[in-house]
Amino acid sequence: MIIPLRTDSPLRHTPYMNWAIILANVLIYIYARFFNPSLFLHYELNPRSPEVFQFITYAFLHDPNSVWHIAGNMLFLYIFGNNVNDRMGNAGYLGYYLAGGVFAGILYVAVPNQVAPVIGASGAIAAITGAYLVLFPRSHVTVLFFLYIIGQYEILGLWFVVMFFAFDVWSNFTQSDGVAHVAHIGGTLFGLTVCLLLLWIRLLPRDQFDLLAIIQRWNKRRQYRELVTSGYDPFNYTPVTASNRPAPPDPRTVRIAELRGEIADAQAIHDLDTAARLYLKLQQFAPGQVLARQTQLDIANHLAQAQLFQNAADAYELFLATYPKYEQIEQVELMLGLIYARYLHRYDRARHYLTRALRSLHGPKEIALATSELEHLAAIAPPVDAPPQTKP
Repeated sequence: MIIPLRTDSPLRHTPYMNWAIILANVLIYIYARFFNPSLFLHYELNPRSPEVFQFITYAFLHDPNSVWHIAGNMLFLYIFGNNVNDRMGNAGYLGYYLAGGVFAGILYVAVPNQVAPVIGASGAIAAITGAYLVLFPRSHVTVLFFLYIIGQYEILGLWFVVMFFAFDVWSNFTQSDGVAHVAHIGGTLFGLTVCLLLLWIRLLPRDQFDLLAIIQRWNKRRQYRELVTSGYDPFNYTPVTASNRPAPPDPRTVRIAELRGEIADAQAIHDLDTAARLYLKLQQFAPGQVLARQTQLDIANHLAQAQLFQNAADAYELFLATYPKYEQIEQVELMLGLIYARYLHRYDRARHYLTRALRSLHGPKEIALATSELEHLAAIAPPVDAPPQTKP
């Protein structure tokens, strides 16, 4: 005889619904045994004239003359139901348990030559063990084994459920022991197929250890083996020939990449003199090339400090065009406006950037600087469309 004792699958939540179902079965058993022994006569599932409600009520009844009937069923329900309840949630688990019992009862009634009424939660519990196989196939079950010797052993949860399912199939065709093996078979098949379907449509949370994931990995390995058998060599490479030889890289593209890399290296060690010199070389070779945001701004500032004002203005212009969402854009516009006004004498461009900067400047010194520069521009170079001034 093999009796399950525990599993090694940890619980994340308290399985209140499974405990409630166990409690309901025990209370009904106590009531039927001590207060109403004839209760099962009306609520058992009679295959000759079944009532609809009996497909549910029979799963909560147990032989009042046998404590081992309910003890064995509740032990299995406790061992395997806790983890299934944890994965399905309380409402989902209740629906799954009831549906498993109903399906097991339907199969029992549908199979010919079933004339004995049936009671017991084993059909619904078989659905729970089928779900356990799907959700926790790699878990281990500690069992108490005793035949001629007694001992505890750990076996894979998948093989434990398969073993009991095979025993039910074998017993159904070879023994007449008064056990509804057909209901067990129906419950297990329900648990396997429906739980796999719930995983496939993702109504149940997936993980890499469930049965569906194992099947999918096995299928990928099978496809790989078939490819290798058909001649595919995963370790072979395609030799380069005249027909598949890649085109040589564009020298211009290579040179641009080299210059950009050298600029980045110089900027990384804070050698802005070299970075600025390489940047000017890059602009001569490929005008319009823009560097990373901070690198472009650092080089523009360095060019302005070196009094290379035209180069600095060009670098600032590229910066503004490429990074218009820069958080301190008004500072760049102010600097560019001052360069155009004081050193390059491009008064319209200076007026344009100083006016834009004033819209966002917050510091009083920067605002006063931009305002005074605009006033100075108005005096020495009024806008083209400005009205002529008249002397008194």
